[in-house]
Amino acid sequence: MNKGSAAREKEITTWILFGLISHSAWGGYPVLARYLQNTHHIGTMSLATMTNTLATIVMLVLMAPRIRLRSIPAKDIVILSLIVVTRGLSNLYASRFTYATTVQLFSLLAPFLVAYLSKTFYKEPLPRFTAAALILSLAGSLAMIYGATPPALRSTAAGMEQMLGLGLAVISGMLLAVYMLFIKDAGKRGVNAETLAFVQFASLGILMGTGSLLAGEQWGPWLSLPWQGILAYLVFAFGVLLLGTIVQNNALRHLGAPTYSTLQAMRLLSTIVYSWLLLGEGIDTLVQALGTLTVMTAITWYTMSQKKARIDGGKTA
Repeated sequence: MNKGSAAREKEITTWILFGLISHSAWGGYPVLARYLQNTHHIGTMSLATMTNTLATIVMLVLMAPRIRLRSIPAKDIVILSLIVVTRGLSNLYASRFTYATTVQLFSLLAPFLVAYLSKTFYKEPLPRFTAAALILSLAGSLAMIYGATPPALRSTAAGMEQMLGLGLAVISGMLLAVYMLFIKDAGKRGVNAETLAFVQFASLGILMGTGSLLAGEQWGPWLSLPWQGILAYLVFAFGVLLLGTIVQNNALRHLGAPTYSTLQAMRLLSTIVYSWLLLGEGIDTLVQALGTLTVMTAITWYTMSQKKARIDGGKTA
């Protein structure tokens, strides 16, 4: 292996590590959202307002020189705002109505959607094994969902609520793929990760706050939030939104959307761990366990094949 190839492999490995860190952070999103909404009765839009406003303030204090709003056109600000607000709403409401692991499962649709969208709109070649990995992932996802839903819930009002959450999780996964492609394109045009993160946080804070007030959400639960809820809120704002977004956007710029999105198995693994620790929602049945193993295996295999393809491509370039 020559020095150039070795350096390229090291760079790819480094950014894959950062990608795994960001996915681990984002694995906490549906767990903390479900915990704050269902345990402490925090309103969905007020939750988005408070977490994103805090992240916005921290960015202004610590990273203001890196925020370059002139580098991003007004049209792109509007498009990014629409993407993150619609995804935020679908993701948060999905977390309210169904299990955090189920919400995360459909984020795993993103790598495959990114691959097919890149092929359709950017004429990029479809990565090897995409169809096979997608089929395996969907089979594992169905097993996890079926295994997690008790028979008594499958035809009741609670079961219908679970189905609503499932539908919103699917929409959220699709919007995540669109978001990843947008970030990749913006990075190519020279917009840095901090600017994109600031636009994302600020637009969510302003628009979700406006929506919360117009919808008449109750903000009272924030005044009586116990220390456990305050801690969860701070972890949500700093650990998930701030750390997760900035590291994610940098990893997206260096790896590209197709490769970054294939690392999302880490989101599922971290969500399972966080759900067990915070919500008591673990893997309870053999069907769930087999489904989880299938999804993790499919995504990991797909990830490794994409890393190898990138390294081999560098060797022949």
